[in-house]
Amino acid sequence: MPELTTAKSVLLTDLALCVNRYRLFTPGIYVCLHVPVVLDANTRIVPGLIAMVNHGILKQCEPVTLGFEGPPNFVLDVFDSNEMAEYESRRIAFERFGVTEYVAVENSECPQLHWNRHDGSCFEEAIPDRNGVIKSKALPGLWIPVRALAARDWWSILSAIERGVTRQGHHEFQESIWHKDGRSMYDNSIPFEAG
Repeated sequence: MPELTTAKSVLLTDLALCVNRYRLFTPGIYVCLHVPVVLDANTRIVPGLIAMVNHGILKQCEPVTLGFEGPPNFVLDVFDSNEMAEYESRRIAFERFGVTEYVAVENSECPQLHWNRHDGSCFEEAIPDRNGVIKSKALPGLWIPVRALAARDWWSILSAIERGVTRQGHHEFQESIWHKDGRSMYDNSIPFEAG
């Protein structure tokens, strides 16, 4: 990641606060800042933030002494508008190695969001739902209202995340972490409506 200016560091810190809030509701994932990710012998990248599933069938990378080996589930970077060539280079590498979601936030008065979601063969741009919220596939329950991000309204984003982690998708995600092969078909279903 290009060297952080004070403004980019502030934005990354605020975004990390939101992702870390999600992590507090999601035991079984790592969230780290500025840690190296080794994708192969020739590809080593230090993103702003990574989140990776630490257990279960969705685990994609391994923690090692100096970072992680393999593609994290979720990567987030902050760039200035004159650094978009670096963003594109990283996007290509993360797409090739199978990162589930790569999010880049362009630092400006109203931050611009570039949310890339892997469809199994390549990245596609994730689009907000009818309420203007992007709902993460890599981290179910991580809900980011696009207008709140543009306004740097961290309280609204935290509120959306707290709602997202009460939904069934987040509960099923947790089941995939805590039960190696998913929940047994003989187990009772989740004992409440998460809808």
